[in-house]
Formats: sequence, C-alpha cells, structure tokens
Amino acid sequence: MHSPRDVFTFYDPATKIWRGNNIQPLYNPNQSLGAFMLTVLNHNPQQIAQISVDTGARVTCGEMRLRTIRVAQNLTRMGYGPGNVFTMAVRNDEHAAPVLFACFALGIPVNTLDASFKRDDLSHMLSLVRSQVVFCDRDTWPEMKIALEMTKNDAVVFMVGEGGSQEGCKHVEELLTETGREDLFVPDHFEDASTRMAVILCSSGTTGKPKGVCLSHANCIANLTNLTETRSTDVMLCFSSLYWLSGMFFLLIGTAVGGTRIITRDVFNPALALNIIEQYKVSVAFFPPAAALELLKHPQAPRTDFSNIRLLFSGGSAVSAELKYALDKLIPHTSSRVGYGMSEIGGIATFSDANIYKAGCAGYLRPLIQAKVVDLNGEALDIGQQGEILLKPVYKFLGYYGNDAATSEMLDPEGWLHTGDIGRFDEDGLLYVVDRKKDIIKYGNYQISPSELEAVIQSIPGVLNCCVTGIPVPGNDLPAALIVKCAEAEVDAEDVHRVMNANLGSYKQLRGGVYFTKELPMTPSGKILRRQCREILIEHYNNSSK
Repeated sequence: MHSPRDVFTFYDPATKIWRGNNIQPLYNPNQSLGAFMLTVLNHNPQQIAQISVDTGARVTCGEMRLRTIRVAQNLTRMGYGPGNVFTMAVRNDEHAAPVLFACFALGIPVNTLDASFKRDDLSHMLSLVRSQVVFCDRDTWPEMKIALEMTKNDAVVFMVGEGGSQEGCKHVEELLTETGREDLFVPDHFEDASTRMAVILCSSGTTGKPKGVCLSHANCIANLTNLTETRSTDVMLCFSSLYWLSGMFFLLIGTAVGGTRIITRDVFNPALALNIIEQYKVSVAFFPPAAALELLKHPQAPRTDFSNIRLLFSGGSAVSAELKYALDKLIPHTSSRVGYGMSEIGGIATFSDANIYKAGCAGYLRPLIQAKVVDLNGEALDIGQQGEILLKPVYKFLGYYGNDAATSEMLDPEGWLHTGDIGRFDEDGLLYVVDRKKDIIKYGNYQISPSELEAVIQSIPGVLNCCVTGIPVPGNDLPAALIVKCAEAEVDAEDVHRVMNANLGSYKQLRGGVYFTKELPMTPSGKILRRQCREILIEHYNNSSK
C-alpha cells in the first residue's frame, strides 16, 4: 500500500489537525447550481444524460436542458421564484432531474423526502419547511394528502410518474409544455452562492424527528471535486433517490462530467441491479453496505459480467473489511472504494483509493476539508488516539432549517462540525470510524432515531419504560426494543409489533425483536445506559436465533 500522507493528506503536529489536498474546486462554486447545470448540459447536447430502465426512454443533455428551462419558465408563469420552498418526495423518475435543476435555476430551495415516507415523517417535514409546492409519486399521494391535511398546508401538488394526475393534483408534464421563449431564459444570479440555500436534506438525530440540513449552491458545486475520477464516457448506477445524499451527489456529478445515468423507479433488489450492470455495461456504481451484501449473496452474482466496472463505491454506514474484500472479488480490473461522509458536509469526507486501503479504514481526507479527533473536553488528540471526529469543510452547511439550537450543537463557533462519531487516524492519515456516539440506528441505509421508536412504544398502555437500539448484523442494524412493563400489564410482543406497524414506516419496524425485562440499566442520575441495553438485546437476539 502507498501511504497517502504528505501526498494526498497532511498532518500538523502542532494543532493535531489533518487536512486534505489543497486542490481547488473543479468548477466555480460562486454561481447558481442551476446555471451551472444548464451550462454543462449545453457542452455536449447529443450525449445521453440518462436512460430509464422502466420505459427505455433516453434523454440527451440537450433535451434535459430544454426540459429544465420549460419547467422553470412554467413555474415562473405560475408566480414561483426566490422566497419559495418546494418539496420533492419522488423516486428516480425521468422528470425528477429537470424539476430539481429548474428549482436550482430559479433560486428555490428543495426539501427532498423519501417516497416511502409515511404521514408521520411527511407531516413533520411539511410543518417545518412549509413548502408551497409538492412533487410526489402516485403511491405516495395517499399519505402525502393526509400529511398536508395534518399540517393545514394547501400546497400545490404535482404528481410524478405514469398514469396522469389524481384529484386535487396537477401532473408534472404540465410544466413541460412549450413556452416559445426557451432561448430567452436566464437563471437567477447570486452575489454569494455560499449563502444561498439549494437543498434541504434530512438528517436524523437521537432526540427526535429528522432535521433539515441546509446546503448552499457553493457547497454542492465544490463537493463535485471529490469524484474527479468520473468521466464523460461513464455509465453510472445508483438506486438512491434524491432523498439520499448519494442520490443527489450521483445526479450532480453525473451531469457535471457528462456521463450517462441509468435510472429506475424501482427500489433496489439484487437481481435487478445485476441485470442492469450487465445489460448497460455500468462502469460506476454505488451500493450501501446492506445492498452490497445482498448483491454478493445472490446466486446470479458469480455469473454476472462486472468487467466494465471502473469504480464501485460503498458507504453510508460502516463497511467491514470482509465486505470490501468480497466486493473486490467481483470486479476484475480494480478494487472497491469505501468512504465516510455526512449530509452536513454535503458530500464525502474520506475515500479509499484502489491502492490505498487497510482493513477497517474509511480512507483518507478528500480536498477542501480538515479533521481532528478530540476528547470529552474538546482537546485535540494525537495520531492513533480515539475520540470524537470533528470535520471542517471549506464550504460549511447553512444550519438546520428552523432549528438554531441544533445548529449550535452541531457547528461550533470555529466552524467545526461535531459528527458524534468516534474514531481515530493512523500514522498514514487513514480514518477509522469505530462507533457512533449518537446511537443512530441504520437499517437499509435509513437513519432511524431510537427516541422516535421509543415514543411510540411508550404510548402503548402497560409499557412503563423502554430502550431501542440496533443489533448489528452484516450490512445492517436491526432495531430492537427492551421493554419494562407494569406488573399487572398483559402487553406482549405481538401488541408492540401491531402498534409499530400502524404508526411507523416499514424501515422503522423492530426487526431485531421485542424483549421484556424487569428493569433497564440506569446511571445514578436516572439516564438509560444504552450500551448495556444493546448488549442485553444482542444476547436475547442471539439466543432467540439458535
């Protein structure tokens, strides 16, 4: 292995701060993201920008640019522009990209939600952001309609996908009508793109519902530097919708370099993924660990032609050395890459390279970012010492939407982001993420707040107290509950599962099990000892699996 230290990553022993290379952004960050997208789409108008697996539709860069302009002009005709906020809860439909780019061009921030969200998460974000326009999938509409009623929001709703609109909705194709003025469109101009909000992504915390992570136009453009190895000849696959940072990032980088993105409205399944990789000769792909594991275990995997793969990324949660090495065996000409990032930095903090990896590491720092590891008192630690990971990107996030208290807790006055993750750097500058201070549960690459699940469980008559944590299995955490019930209560595991299923989305279900105990381990001050609860739950789970 080649050491990246003093070549790609650098250490200051006086401050104990690591930094990535000082490579400047590939593109000017001080511009509208919409103006940038329209410019790069115009570079090679005949290039295929995206191919829909579902319909076979191929959209050129020139067609994508024209659709973006028409959506923007029709939205302007309806009276929308700077000062508005939109919501998109859509899968990877062929119209998702031009709608998003049009919003960027008009200076309208977009809150991206998952199309599988139920009314609880939808209503929470709608009440927080108060969007004036909502784009949603047909099968999301029943829950979205209730969420809008719950929040007393009279937003205009555009249906996305085949089948026309529903009662009370418009259809996105209404925004694609000719205007006759396409050649006259000029995107919104920003004096300072680092202060203008482009997207509001979702980030879960341990103390409640998702928070809205606000990223600027400058942040989004600058972070495209992190994937300089992508090319205009690449065929790119990422099942993540715009709700995920990976989905947003692949759309932006794919468009920026002029590559071809393969899209599908279907959620990930290994057979579909393997067929797409072979049929479309995919060269760049991203899979979170849980999906990568399913891919590896599928009987079709050994027979699939991976010879076109140049870059295979995995991230979003911990990637074990065993998983990485297994992925390496699939791709004959290179090795898989692992990384570490978060919504609050707008991209990736670290990546491994083909020839720079040690078992369990998350790679080295990318350009335009600094990092340090600190102890409980905030003092910087030496190489090899374990503590909380702090990150400092050049282009900082704009805070949590409408939540100054949470912003202050995450972002300190010196611009350091407190990740809540525990880790260390080794002597070569490779980062190892060893634990999650925040206790976030990650299932299927979703981030789940334990306190949200605990609140639902505690609403069940007969439940006295509970603790929810994740049981680690390959590629996933399985949410599990340790419950204390009243002495006279007859509540059982089936009752708990029934209530959870009625109130929360599929990915928030207690797949690790429901277990009862006489008391929870507590500190003298009355706080639940989550780590001990986790150990108890793991033991219960292992015993029940025998």
